[in-house]
This record gives sequence, structure tokens and C-alpha cells, in this order.
Amino acid sequence: MSHVALAHSPAEFRYEAEMVPALRAALPNIAFGHRYRNDVEVFTEVPAIHGRPDVVGVRFDAEALQRRAVAGVVPLSGDAEVRTIHALQTRGAEIGEIAARIGMTRDYVRRAVVPLLSDLGWVVRDADLVVRRPEAVWAGRRVVTVEAKLRDWQRALAQARRQKHSADAAYIALDASSSARVTVYAAQIANGGIGVLSVDPDSQRVRILARPATSARKATAVGRALLSERAIDMMNRGTREGQINPVFGWTAPLPE
Repeated sequence: MSHVALAHSPAEFRYEAEMVPALRAALPNIAFGHRYRNDVEVFTEVPAIHGRPDVVGVRFDAEALQRRAVAGVVPLSGDAEVRTIHALQTRGAEIGEIAARIGMTRDYVRRAVVPLLSDLGWVVRDADLVVRRPEAVWAGRRVVTVEAKLRDWQRALAQARRQKHSADAAYIALDASSSARVTVYAAQIANGGIGVLSVDPDSQRVRILARPATSARKATAVGRALLSERAIDMMNRGTREGQINPVFGWTAPLPE
């Protein structure tokens, strides 16, 4: 009996979701380093300022999380609340000042935003003066997002550019066979602030083809805080996987 040798067919990812386990496992090391990897939590489908990145890594300040928990400071879920906390100065601010800084009406801030922040444990109010509680601190120290695509790297790039509003570093991740076609553009993509990763379906190894250029932290402060707060809420609910349908409050895009 004759035997016909079958050609070896290289492994391939069938769905983008199959890339996520490898990215989850590798992200603390490749994007945060050995020093901080144990402080990193990795999530999927966390609602951001624009859309939902496939994978999100957040390095948390454990002491800050503990202070908040003891003081009853509840994670924020809305853009207006996060902007208001950023708008408060060290000694607090009056409601009219807050409204002007975040671009909302004084009445809305007075009737909706400030009472909610008070209920969530973030602020105390004395007449028109709003003061941030000392225990109400941001606990997310670094945020990294990843958009995974099998082949359509240009679409992944467009999505990752939107996530730059919510991250210290934004990456695209491609199937290893597809990433070979992008290698020639990797440096140019990275100069534009987006990193490039390659995921091998056989070994599940994640390689860094290019690290992103550093973005200005001030420009992404609100987006990073919002994403971190929503991640904390997920942790408090005992999950690291977000829902597909929107579950959080309205968010407005950041100004360019």
C-alpha cells in the first residue's frame, strides 16, 4: 500500500478572539515590564472614551485601592464625573468654576454631577464650594490598550488611534502571518504613537515589532482615568471581561 505525504498546513487563528488569551498572558511583561507585572490586571471589552479596546492592561496602585475601599470611594463610570474630579483644584472649586472648566451648565453640575460624586464618596460640599476627599485618589498608574485583528491591520490601526485618548500606550496585534506584511511600516506606525505586536498561533508567543512613541499624559488624563475607573468597577464585580452591550453612562469625546 502506498502512502501519500500530506503537506503540513501551518496553524492559523480562525477568530480574533483566539488571540486574546495569548495577549492577556503576555501584556503585563511586554507593556509594563518585570518590575511592575504583578501590579497589572488585564481586562477585555472595557468601555473607553471611544469604543471598547479588545484587551486592556492597567497597573494599579494597591495602596490607593485599599484607601478607597476603606473610605467607601466608589468607582466612577461617567465622563462628566471624571472631568469634574480633574477640574477640582487642591482647595476645591465652586460649582460655577467647575461647570466652566468641563463645558457643562452650572445647573446640571449642581443638580446631577456633584450630588452623584458626593454619594460615591469622592467629594464634600460646603455651599457652592466642592472639595475632593483625600481618600478619593486615582488608582490606575498606567493603561495600555490592544486592538487585535487577524489580517485587517489598517482597521486595527484606526481603532487603536481612537484608543490613544484612553491610554499611555496603544497597540495593534496581528496574526503572525499577517504581521509580516506590516513589518515594513512598523516604525512609521510606532512614530505615530501606535505599537505593533505579532501573535504566533503555533507557539502563542507575542512579539513586539515596534513600541509606540510616548504620548503626552496630560492630553489623555481623562480617558485613562475613565478606563481605569471602569476597570476597578469590573474587578469589584468579580470579572475581568466586559459585556458586549453598553452598561456604563454616556461619555463625550475628548477635544483634539
